[in-house]
Amino acid sequence: MWTYETDLMEHDKPYGGGDMRIHGRSVIVFKPIGPEITFKKMTEEERKHPEKYNSVVTEPWMNDSSERLNRHTVRLLRGDMDKGIYRIFEKPGQNGAWWLSPDWQTIYVSTDWTNYHLPNGPDGYGQRQHTLWKSTDGGQSWRQLQWPEHTQPGQPLFMADGKRGYLVADGMRIWRTLDGGEHWQEIALPSWANQQLTGHPSGNGLLPMVKDSRATFSAYDLADDGALRVAFYVRKAKLAPGIGEVTESTLLYRLPLSASLDELARKWMQPEIVLPQQSVMDIKVSRDGNLNLIALQGKLQSEKVAETQQRQAAYVQWKDGKESYRHVFDAHVVPGALFIGPQNQLVLAGESLEPKQTTSDSITLVSTDQGRSWDETSDGMAYAWYYEGERNRIWKYQLQSLYWRELK
Repeated sequence: MWTYETDLMEHDKPYGGGDMRIHGRSVIVFKPIGPEITFKKMTEEERKHPEKYNSVVTEPWMNDSSERLNRHTVRLLRGDMDKGIYRIFEKPGQNGAWWLSPDWQTIYVSTDWTNYHLPNGPDGYGQRQHTLWKSTDGGQSWRQLQWPEHTQPGQPLFMADGKRGYLVADGMRIWRTLDGGEHWQEIALPSWANQQLTGHPSGNGLLPMVKDSRATFSAYDLADDGALRVAFYVRKAKLAPGIGEVTESTLLYRLPLSASLDELARKWMQPEIVLPQQSVMDIKVSRDGNLNLIALQGKLQSEKVAETQQRQAAYVQWKDGKESYRHVFDAHVVPGALFIGPQNQLVLAGESLEPKQTTSDSITLVSTDQGRSWDETSDGMAYAWYYEGERNRIWKYQLQSLYWRELK
């Protein structure tokens, strides 16, 4: 089923995957990763009795968990399948995000670095520093954009020109730029939007939250027409006349790129969609303007209640202002990202987790009939996964090797 293509990143240590893009023979990988830990060679006598001798690291800092965390970096590698790939960017950071233009020339990278040798800050999250970087020559040179170091920039999302776009960050914060990141406008959300409902990526319960800080959007997407869509769950909200009070619902909004800040401030009272008792996990717009949603069904449990059963996932098609179709996935499906192929195929990356399983398996689900039926295929272990829409092909990186398979 899988075709071996080449070995990749075998010289980039420590080994690991990341977020991968492929075009033709070209490859670029976004790779947040920890430092390489090395061990002293054992003597011949020690090798005879490994149970008596513990492995000894080569440098003292390698035994310090805070120091190891502090040495995590955000890395970008670029090259091709024939000559290999090499690092084009590396900065300190335990987390980060990136955006790549369709012509592979403009790249934005945000970093998130916490100093683990310092006590937590006043919000309980540690003392964090953030940077925002940009390249307009495919990563050959980089420039740090002006950005407040204690404010998380989050995920860059841009139009194809690389100049008009957004940053979407934790804390329910959004910024907009029209000049390639030289200046940013913050799009303010109402206070009732931040209701401490950050869902765990697995769909089970909530991540630990500190009161009044860092709730997140459950999903967001930038369409080709420049409209940013964001979704978040609320326990209770009183909206515009005709909608009224809603409870235990996801609110999904469409924010036009051309709208003024005053217009956007009024948008929050009038969501595009209200979805009772479900959490939207991904949003994609079809070429015909229909919305394709991946949602977890059921009420989101209180942060004081641990969910014992995963909420079941569903694909939801929204057309002409109303739900037109819903497909509920089998209980073992843990959804990831949704993609739309060149002939409007729907491709869902996900994981399979049965009730008695302790670890999940990577799976791909494909629909060629607008979401009415889905073919599921196990991808085995994958350190990186990418859907190449141009060739309707899936790539995976596993054990330093790159593989592909075509979808039917």
